[in-house]
Amino acid sequence: MYALAFVLEYRVSKGVRELPGNFQSATSNVPSGKALMYFGLFLATGVFFIFIAFTMFLPVMVLMPQKFAICFTLGCCFIIGSFFALKGPKNQLAHMFSKERLPFTVIFIGSMLGTLYVSMGLHSYILSVFFSVLQVLALAYYAVSYFPGGSTGMKFLSSALTSSVTKCFGR
Repeated sequence: MYALAFVLEYRVSKGVRELPGNFQSATSNVPSGKALMYFGLFLATGVFFIFIAFTMFLPVMVLMPQKFAICFTLGCCFIIGSFFALKGPKNQLAHMFSKERLPFTVIFIGSMLGTLYVSMGLHSYILSVFFSVLQVLALAYYAVSYFPGGSTGMKFLSSALTSSVTKCFGR
C-alpha cells in the first residue's frame, strides 16, 4: 500500500515538474515585496519632484529655467529608477536598449540631458521649454508603454476614473 502511494506520488510530482508552464516558472517574474516597496518609493518621489516642478517652478520658469529643469529631470530619473527597482537593473537596461525601444531611450535620455544643458548652461528660456515639452512627451510614452494593456488599458482606466468622479459629484 505504501509502495503504491510512493510510486503514485513520485509519478505525479515528476509529471508536474516536467510541465512546460509550472508554477515556479510562472512566478519567477513576479517582483518581491522589497522590489515593490522600492518601486513605490521611487515612483512616489518622482511624482513628488514633478509636482513640485509644475506647481512651484513652472510659473517662474522665465526667470529661472534651471530650477524647473533640475526638479523635473530629477522626477523623471526617479520614475525611471522605479522601473529599475521593479525589474532589476540588468533586465531594465536590456529592455531599454532593445532594438524596439532604443529610439525612445535615446530621445528620452537626450531630452533629459538637453533640458539640463539648455537651462543651466545656456540659460535659454525657449530651448528649455522645447526640451521640457519633449521630455514630458517622452515620459508620457514611457508610462503608457509600461502600463498593463498599453494605451488601451490606460484609456479604460481613465474613462472608469472619470465616470466614477462624475458620479461622485452628481454630474
